[in-house]
Amino acid sequence: MDPKKVVLFVLHSELESAYPPLNIAVGAVSSGAEVILAFGRDGVDILRSDYIPIPSKGGAYLANGLYDFGAPSIMELLEIASGMGVRFVVIDEDHVPTKWPIERKELRWILNESADADLFVHF
Repeated sequence: MDPKKVVLFVLHSELESAYPPLNIAVGAVSSGAEVILAFGRDGVDILRSDYIPIPSKGGAYLANGLYDFGAPSIMELLEIASGMGVRFVVIDEDHVPTKWPIERKELRWILNESADADLFVHF
């Protein structure tokens, strides 16, 4: 049986947009799925080494709740995902200062990949 294919497209860098796709990516790759985590122009900030996960206006409760619960940070989730083989793809960006292994692709590539995915979600 072929592994399931999961494509997650991160379009924003606010905390509430960054956390869900990383959680899904780690969960999916843990269950044996092939996972592509693609980052759009605004979402790519998550991959920067100086990224600070700031919630949207009125969303400070989320940051506090994640901290109080002892949930992994964005950087920890990226580390786990990278270590487990999640592919990081940057869409339509030439230079992204990051320590993560990234592939650079055009938007049409991610749309084609999502067409035959078992799960495609964007945040």
